Amino acid sequence: MLRKIRLPVVIAIAGLFLSAQAVGAQIQSQPLGETLTRIARTGKVKVGYIPTPGTFAFLNEKGETVGYSIDLCLRVIENIKRSISRPDLRTEFRPLEAAQRIPLLKSGEIDIECGGNTNTVARQQDVDFSYTFFNTGVRYLVLKPVTADRTANFWKKKIAVTKGTTAQDIVLRIAKEQNATAILVANDVDGVQKVESGEVAAFAQDDVLLYGLISAAKKKEELAVAGNFLTVEPYAFMLPKNDLPFREIVDKTLVGLMQSGELALIYKKWFDNDRLRIPMSVYMKENIRFPSRYGIP
Repeated sequence: MLRKIRLPVVIAIAGLFLSAQAVGAQIQSQPLGETLTRIARTGKVKVGYIPTPGTFAFLNEKGETVGYSIDLCLRVIENIKRSISRPDLRTEFRPLEAAQRIPLLKSGEIDIECGGNTNTVARQQDVDFSYTFFNTGVRYLVLKPVTADRTANFWKKKIAVTKGTTAQDIVLRIAKEQNATAILVANDVDGVQKVESGEVAAFAQDDVLLYGLISAAKKKEELAVAGNFLTVEPYAFMLPKNDLPFREIVDKTLVGLMQSGELALIYKKWFDNDRLRIPMSVYMKENIRFPSRYGIP
């Protein structure tokens, strides 16, 4: 016997489908800028990302590039295909270190950076940003028992931080204030390893990334996230400067996902699960209600 499907469920499913179609229709027949022209000519979208194990962008056991921001990025790419009538477009993923993002975007070696990028006023001088799709803040990764209290005192100790991140400036300031030593590392995995080995007292990075790093660490049971938030970090896609046709596709895609409810489902898939259990913050909910691209100082 067939089960009856409630009308509200049918409407909701249809709404998600029509929302995606509407976004695609809105961005078709728009003038092409430099980035879309290059994509159409080469037949591929070059996506850069900073590897963040278990969260925004990383390689899974099958060698596939996956994650929260990658799921969003793939929705963008689907609308790029529609906008330039190239359903055959290939996607080329390229893992990066933090300091590579802006130079490679400016040179055209990547078309979009789809990792967890903090939108800052300083970076806006060189690149554009999409609407914010995540909010977090800098905290510390430490060894248990937790050595960082609420004020996170690291007097004369060593603090690791990834070179080229927004956390770097924070750590340099704290090191000066607490007579500590800032240790710059090439990537987040190096920072975790230095904490595990006891080479540094703490590793500073956005807390959501720290939780993801712990889940993938060898000594996960010995690690903890500690201290108050030192910053508020709005995450967005990093885009080529002043390429409005390309940015419009990205922003309309994100707004469509926010309005349809799909972005919240993607968030739950990656962050509010048995492995991480990070409920959506009030800042994230506000961003969904009122999309913005405000950058922090």
